Amino acid sequence: MTTSRSRTHTLHIPDSSQAAAGAALGAVGELGDAVPDTGVGLYLEYGAKHLRNHLPAQVLDALAEWRHSPTAWLTMVNLPGPQEAVPTPRDGFCDESLLRTPNLVHFGMLQLLGLTPIAYPWENDGRLIRNVAPRAASASSLTSWGYAQPLDWHTDDSVLDHRPDAAPAEAIPHYLSFYGMRNDERVPTDLLLVDTVLKALPDRIAEALRRPDFTVTAPESYTADGDGRPLSRTGVPMLWTLPDGNAALRYGPGRLTGRTPEACDALAEFERHAAALPGTPVLVEEGGFHIFDNRRVMHRRVPFQPLAEGRARWLRRCYAHG
Repeated sequence: MTTSRSRTHTLHIPDSSQAAAGAALGAVGELGDAVPDTGVGLYLEYGAKHLRNHLPAQVLDALAEWRHSPTAWLTMVNLPGPQEAVPTPRDGFCDESLLRTPNLVHFGMLQLLGLTPIAYPWENDGRLIRNVAPRAASASSLTSWGYAQPLDWHTDDSVLDHRPDAAPAEAIPHYLSFYGMRNDERVPTDLLLVDTVLKALPDRIAEALRRPDFTVTAPESYTADGDGRPLSRTGVPMLWTLPDGNAALRYGPGRLTGRTPEACDALAEFERHAAALPGTPVLVEEGGFHIFDNRRVMHRRVPFQPLAEGRARWLRRCYAHG
């Protein structure tokens, strides 16, 4: 286990613990016909119960420490997977009944970290889990189903409410969590701390980013509003301070516009500085769990060529509120 409070936190699960937890999770009989969208409470309860019973005490202590004082991101390696291989979905969705163990691991981890899963009705058909997997019809789209184009630095769901008292179903998701089904292409997710960007920015630019002088629009993965128009929000800041004192950001390339000359200049300066920063690559592989604070961290992904049908990169994403 390696730890750095300012950078990253990675926990490695021993093979013996993985096997014991996998056997216990595979034997859970209390779920009935429930899948996460119809029985999320069961997945949270029984996933956490069996992970707590079988993960090493050192790992559970580290998770409790994170829950008390979260790092910007956390990675776990060598968690249990499905009892039988499941092909990567071709159209973005799959049979959730085949993924009970991955779902118990994913939601059990969220429960152990004190987080609540969140879904939005206007995105991903309102489902909790998004399959981050190549879809041929979406190859060039700037979404998690695309792969032929780069996804540049961004935070997710920046069009939503950033205020601390916002209802979870209307707020920018606090966390993005991922479970790795497969990643034989070894495509990393690059992460960039907001604090790192701020260190590179002049103070006057940061001050301009904190003013409510920006308009933000939703990405193409969102459905339109009731009138067929793209979702948007105006009169918001790009940068603000979280209740714990950390700096937070909303950003998506081409999704924000300044409403004043000063805001336009600050946005351009921010983009220039962010583009010059390399970030940190994180590889979510089979049996991996990864979570990061969507307000404190930007992420991006390079274009890649998926492997043959059924074997392509496949991550499972769930938003979470803390």
